Amino acid sequence: MGFIWFWLVAVMIVGYVVLDGFDLGVGVLHLFLVRNESERQATLRSIGPVWDGNEVWLLAGGGTLYFAFPLLYASAFSGFYLPLMIVLWLLVLRGVSLELRNHLEMGVWRTLLDGVFGVASGLLAIFYGAALANVIRGVPLRPDGYFFLPLWTNWKPGSVPGILDWYTIIGGLVALVALTLHADDEGFRRTGGARTAARTFAVDDPPGADGREPRNDHRRASRDAE
Repeated sequence: MGFIWFWLVAVMIVGYVVLDGFDLGVGVLHLFLVRNESERQATLRSIGPVWDGNEVWLLAGGGTLYFAFPLLYASAFSGFYLPLMIVLWLLVLRGVSLELRNHLEMGVWRTLLDGVFGVASGLLAIFYGAALANVIRGVPLRPDGYFFLPLWTNWKPGSVPGILDWYTIIGGLVALVALTLHADDEGFRRTGGARTAARTFAVDDPPGADGREPRNDHRRASRDAE
C-alpha cells in the first residue's frame, strides 16, 4: 500500500512542477522580456484562468503526504521549516501581485506589482530546485527520525552543510533555467517572442501581419465572409 501512496504523491508533485512550473517561467519572462502593457496583459492572460488551480496539485501532494507518510511529513516540515515559510510567503506575494495589478490604474503600482510577481516566481523556482538538490544529497536524520539544517553555514558542501550552499544553489539555478525554458517553449517561442505573443494570447486580437484572421475570432471571420 505504501508503494501506491508513494507513486500518488510523486504524480501529484510532477503534475505541479509541469503545470505551475509554466506559470513560474512566465513570471520570470514577464519580468525581463515583455516591454509594454499590452504584452504584459497578454502574458498574464495566458496563465490567468489556471494559475491558482495549478497550485492545488501542491496542496494535494502535501495532504496525501500527511495522511500516507506522517513521519516523513513531520520530519520534512520541521527540518525545512524556515525555507517552507519563505516559499509560503513567496506564493502569497505572487498571488497578491497577480490579483491586485488589474485593480490598480496607477502605473507605478503596476510596475511594483509586476516586479514582485517576477521576483517571487524566480525565487520560487530557485527554492524548489534547491529543495530537490537537498533531497538528492540527503539530510542528516537523527535516530528519532528528525533533522535540522541551518539555512546556510559557510556555503560549502561538507559534513555540516546548510540548506543553501553552492551545490543547492546550482540546483536552484538549473531549475530556474528549466522552468523558464518550459514557459518559453510553450508560450513564447512558438509565436516568435513576446511581441507576437501579445497577439497570440489576446482574446480578441487584430489580424496578423499576413492578413489572416486570428484564431480566436473565427465567428467574426465567418460573418465577414457572408
